[in-house]
Amino acid sequence: MLAAEPQQTQAKAKQRDEAKKKGEGEGEKENGMSEEDMQLHVEKFIMTEEQGKVHLQLKQELKKNGLVDVPSFCSDEEITRFCKARNFDFKKAYKMMSEAVEWRRKAKPQNLMPKMVEDQSITGKTYVAGKDKFGRPVVVMDSSCENSTDHNKKIEFLLFNLEYAKKLMEGNVDKWVLWIYLDNFSFWSAPPMKTGMETNRCLMLRYPERMGHCFLYKPPTLFGMVWKMASPLIDPRTKKKIHFMHGNFDQASQNHQKLAKLMGENWRDLVGLDAEHSKTKARGYEHKTYWKQVQKAFGEEAEDTKDNDTAASENNKEEVNKTPQTATQNGIPAPQGAAPPAPTAAAPAAPK
Repeated sequence: MLAAEPQQTQAKAKQRDEAKKKGEGEGEKENGMSEEDMQLHVEKFIMTEEQGKVHLQLKQELKKNGLVDVPSFCSDEEITRFCKARNFDFKKAYKMMSEAVEWRRKAKPQNLMPKMVEDQSITGKTYVAGKDKFGRPVVVMDSSCENSTDHNKKIEFLLFNLEYAKKLMEGNVDKWVLWIYLDNFSFWSAPPMKTGMETNRCLMLRYPERMGHCFLYKPPTLFGMVWKMASPLIDPRTKKKIHFMHGNFDQASQNHQKLAKLMGENWRDLVGLDAEHSKTKARGYEHKTYWKQVQKAFGEEAEDTKDNDTAASENNKEEVNKTPQTATQNGIPAPQGAAPPAPTAAAPAAPK
């Protein structure tokens, strides 16, 4: 099939193609998703032979132009994602990935460490809450818990969380879930346009094809209006990933059934839906417990973890309180080696 594709993936692609010829594989699996949906929302993409040729061409061009000096980023799987994001159009994919490589050389998100971003993390405005039933890292965002006005630090924290989520992916999983709390959204706490645009740029252009689902929890009416206007211009695959969540969320509700299917029965605990919330404490987040785990993942000393009182005394611009609920109950495994990320809670403009 393709030189750049592992034999195991080739075999799976062959099985998929044979199943399609027989009319199989279109129904839902036991996990609630069809083979096609698993490719879209959860798993690594399986290329056709023709797509593989574009992939190989892109890989060779990047190497020829000296753009593969970030080995972990220029892997076959990463190249596949950029090709897919541009529908395997070689010129468009090359432009997108070469720009991402140049950006990565300057931004160096892979070198971020917990001690560099802890001040941004105190309120839990963005954190990796655990994994859903498919093994996808769940990134929770809540702009109502914003504790900074520094644009560069906000973006740095976004990148820290995205890199952390990426490092937690195992096996055939290569996508994350974004859960964005908007029920307490306020234009006073919302990131400025500059930060919002850079957040979307990172999600769409620097980490393409990483979003499996994006759930917007009780967004204001304005969001829906903007979405309706922009929707005709958005790729159909991307539209399938974004869900506006309104109404009732109890166990008998359609919302619960939908989220149980797409995330797992424990989705409420995972995103901390029923936990305490304030401007200084995101739902489901307890900084000291969570940050020790993050530090361990990156080889930092756990005793250096700040508690909320220490953080508040260091930054008297914002009041920071301790939180009871832990985000580490959901069993995030410590990644081998490490590089981190974390986002500001701007509602994404439909990242792929």
